[in-house]
Amino acid sequence: MNKKKVLLLNAGHTEIPIIERLKSRNYFVITSGNREDMPGHKMADKYIKADYSDKEAILKIAEEEKIDGIISCAYDTAYTTAAYVAEKLGLGGHDSYEKACLLHQKDNFKSLCVKLNIPNPISTPFFEKEKALEYIKTADYPIMVKPVDQASGIGIMRADNEDEGKIAVENAFEKSKEKRIVIEPFIEGAQESFVAFVVDGRVMICTACDCYSPINPFLIQTETMPSKNFSILKEQLIGITEKLFSELDLVDGIITLQYIVKDGIPYVIEMMRRCLGNRFLYPVSYVTGLDWYDALVCSELAEDCHNMKIDEPIAKYAGHHAIMSTHNGIFEGIEIPDEIMEHVIEFDELFKSGDIINDYMKERMGYIYYKYEDMKEIEVAAKSFNERIKLKVK
Repeated sequence: MNKKKVLLLNAGHTEIPIIERLKSRNYFVITSGNREDMPGHKMADKYIKADYSDKEAILKIAEEEKIDGIISCAYDTAYTTAAYVAEKLGLGGHDSYEKACLLHQKDNFKSLCVKLNIPNPISTPFFEKEKALEYIKTADYPIMVKPVDQASGIGIMRADNEDEGKIAVENAFEKSKEKRIVIEPFIEGAQESFVAFVVDGRVMICTACDCYSPINPFLIQTETMPSKNFSILKEQLIGITEKLFSELDLVDGIITLQYIVKDGIPYVIEMMRRCLGNRFLYPVSYVTGLDWYDALVCSELAEDCHNMKIDEPIAKYAGHHAIMSTHNGIFEGIEIPDEIMEHVIEFDELFKSGDIINDYMKERMGYIYYKYEDMKEIEVAAKSFNERIKLKVK
């Protein structure tokens, strides 16, 4: 009997747990993406090189391979592509392409937030660079300038004056595939993320995390969960989530809200319905008891999500930390103290000795996934990892 085929749109470190879940379910796994060196390709049954943001190219592969399901990856453009292909082939497991674009393109999503009275920093969209450059002449600084279609902090800059605003606008337009950007007020506050698994429009299980970005202010490096504000904001965040599902009639599955907490209000800045980077779903699984990668596969393959197994959580508090350098150079190794390793559940070293660090603001040399029994202890640990974990770089 032939195995059912699933097309996974990338095969990086983040997507490997998805490949493992698919293989355990006896699927024939096809991976895609432009980079042939992604580690997950070796685990797949077949790799077909293609740009996951090119929805027509991915559709052609899906049709030729006669796939039975499609799963996105940790990038917004991949989610919209997966939604497009699923809609064209009647595969299910994804929101309509129109809704996917509404949710994953920042200008569209911010307009939706305004319509639904969801707290957010009010954004002004721009399709023309000249109009954006004119706008920043009279803007109330500081501002945030963002491409509408990027993730992982790509193209995002804060500007405190017009000169910085010009640089930020140029940068955002350059990084945007759609050549669309948003400009919004900078909100001072604590950044957090709320992640939920939703079935029949109701939140089945959820948690939230505190986010830390000490090296690159627009790239989350460390997250710990549950967040300090989770118990206070939980019902409000569930309400926002269920309002989105009700208004848009979204399919079952994962949703993540990123927000800034100011004066007890969560101002939503981003929304994702996809796998998260950094293998974020590992610590989420530790503190909730649900295998979130299995849940992701279940939902994106349009399987019944009503009876997902939830075990006893293995951690009261958990998190991940991306091991990053503070400068470029030649990587020689990582030294992690024993007092940190005794809390580590998994350590993934991504760089080998001799590898070149070309962009220290974005590249991760490795990850640790850890657990603690005390909120203060995990907070203190998370803030000290960059100092205590020694990177050998020359």
